[in-house]
Amino acid sequence: MASIIEMVDNYGRYRRDVLNLQASENFLCSHVKMALGTDLGGRYSHVMPDGRNAYGGTEMIENIFNETEKTIKTLYNSKFAEIRPVGGHIAAEVALLSTVKKNDTIMAIAEENGGYTGYMENYLPQMFGFKTELIPYNEEKQEIEYDLFEKKALEVKPAAVVLGQSFIVKHYDLARIREICDKAGSKLIYDGSHVMGLIAGKKFQPDALKYSDILLGSTHKTFFGPQGGIALTNDVELYEKLKENVVWKTMDNYHPNRVAALGIAAQDLITFGESYAGWIVSNTYSLARTLNDAGIGIKYGPWYSESHQILLSKDNFSKYGDFRTISTKLGNNRIIADTEGRLGTAEITRLGLTDMVTLGEIVADAIKGKDVRSRITEFLRNSNIKFCR
Repeated sequence: MASIIEMVDNYGRYRRDVLNLQASENFLCSHVKMALGTDLGGRYSHVMPDGRNAYGGTEMIENIFNETEKTIKTLYNSKFAEIRPVGGHIAAEVALLSTVKKNDTIMAIAEENGGYTGYMENYLPQMFGFKTELIPYNEEKQEIEYDLFEKKALEVKPAAVVLGQSFIVKHYDLARIREICDKAGSKLIYDGSHVMGLIAGKKFQPDALKYSDILLGSTHKTFFGPQGGIALTNDVELYEKLKENVVWKTMDNYHPNRVAALGIAAQDLITFGESYAGWIVSNTYSLARTLNDAGIGIKYGPWYSESHQILLSKDNFSKYGDFRTISTKLGNNRIIADTEGRLGTAEITRLGLTDMVTLGEIVADAIKGKDVRSRITEFLRNSNIKFCR
């Protein structure tokens, strides 16, 4: 039986030889990984309401925490930042507990329209005792039906409107949504889990925090940091509620090594964020167009996507198999993709790859059943991780 250390080493070698097109993942810079592997990984730090830390030997940890918090606020031009959630889902729990009471109603985008599963009735609403009504949505245009949404919001009067999609390729009209929320007396929560790095780089929904009461999300997708979550607001009262709903309610230890790694990644995004995000958006469009031209159906042409995601069209896959089959074909060719019909460009952009025409042709051939492993090796030959200080 192989030792776990050997298994981890084997996994590292495997990842060095594959091309990752998963929309939910990203590389970590070496100095971010360094922070995760330090002594901080086994430590606690918990500042009590009276300002006293419940643990000794934490002064340096508190300094790291404070600097990371400051860096996140600078990155997003936010007055307040809650950086302790250990995942984007936890950040969502914290935001909902801070805005919604039992028996209240929220409005969210349906799962069938790419909305996040956690906001559907059987999940967070069931846990916390509130209800979910669905936001009217035009699948073909990838847009909220704003007139219908306004009518429904004024009828439902939701405590919060939650904008969040696991399949996200287009901006929202946040100014219009803010007007509707104000009329309905609703808080506006923007779950940017997939696009937090693009928001930081001002290339996707740069007005997210301007119009939202809370901007939350994961820190390990287009935000190229450690797995975790953040919640941002410019409202001091909401910030106090966010703080109250973290420790002993949704979680306990915030993992100081993760916070250190988060701060380092955020400093990298301050330096490189706009270039990185712009490169992603350009790569996404070019790869989508090339795949579509090669006969691999891509949704929402001719614009395809405004984010890091490319969504495959089920209507064009009868001769190639379903999304699970496509994922297996790609995996056999050392190309990683999920089984949901999404391709992502964040990680390949981090590798400094720009020739999306060649890549699109390779991916298309793999989907069609050809062996492209040697072409992947050649394509990756001169790649190096970018956007690290």
